[in-house]
Amino acid sequence: MSEQKIRVGVIGSGGIAGLHLSILAKRLDDVELMTVVDVREDAARAAAEKYGVQRPGVDYESALAGDVDAVLICVPTYLHADIACAALRAGKAVFCQKPMARTMAQAEAMAQAAAESGAPLQIGFVRRFDDEWLAFRDAVQAGKIGRPVIWHDVSSGPGPSSAWYCVDEQGGGPFLDGCIHNIDFALHTFGKAEAVFTHAATFRHEGTALDTGTAVVKFVSGDELMLAWSWGLPAGCSGARVFELLGPEGTMTWPGEKPADPDRRAFVINRGSDQREQILYPSNALTTAFEREMDEFISVSRGQRQPRAGAREGCESLQVALAILESGRSGEGLKIAG
Repeated sequence: MSEQKIRVGVIGSGGIAGLHLSILAKRLDDVELMTVVDVREDAARAAAEKYGVQRPGVDYESALAGDVDAVLICVPTYLHADIACAALRAGKAVFCQKPMARTMAQAEAMAQAAAESGAPLQIGFVRRFDDEWLAFRDAVQAGKIGRPVIWHDVSSGPGPSSAWYCVDEQGGGPFLDGCIHNIDFALHTFGKAEAVFTHAATFRHEGTALDTGTAVVKFVSGDELMLAWSWGLPAGCSGARVFELLGPEGTMTWPGEKPADPDRRAFVINRGSDQREQILYPSNALTTAFEREMDEFISVSRGQRQPRAGAREGCESLQVALAILESGRSGEGLKIAG
């Protein structure tokens, strides 16, 4: 495509859709906001009015048949595949929120639709645009704490308010929907995954997904990712937050001491004996990452570049997440195929 405006449709009008729309509404030299679709007509109308979208609607098929060049899919995970495949086959550029899909068969169908149509598919792994996470990736790959690295991520709370996140066949719980960012970024940083082992349980009485537990992902490189997550705690209750990387030559921890620059934050590397180093990143890194992600999608929609996270990356991260869930159900370690 040339530099004409990209005509955009948004499927879903929940929180993440609003974030993307707020960014795109500032890119009107590059995009036209044609339609926003939601099964709740009042929600679609409210979003259209708020962000200056031309047509609210309730039917994504009508939106795909209309005058849109590119589609953002911002609906629950288990609904991604049908919409994405229809959009890709209609020749639309597609941005799909993470995780790519709920099942491997769904993800593979999306990848096939993209390959056969030639339409681009970008997966919403925003941390690949995030200067905070890119800062610790650069430090790891520069050998600042040696290799192999063990990345610890501990997070616990009540989880998202929408029930579908912890319905197994719809959202899959935190090890699929939440940790998928860590999984994708670990693959981006360490390379191919080799094996997983998970202990997990369901704490929520109304939930069916594994919402609480610990998973360890081993990479061919020898590095490891340890995820200790819960979305099963009562409302208003949360546990400690741990984000650290251990290596044979030291640790890298977050959050670190505040730098003198108020617009910066830092990871702190500790090599012992008072050998400390700050790894700096902008305090608004995540906000900027979402903006960069949408800027890339505009370029992808114009055919100017390939997405940094496409069908292959979406499938690879999903494969690991699904192995984590399978291991959690069986109580056995699993090898990652391929």
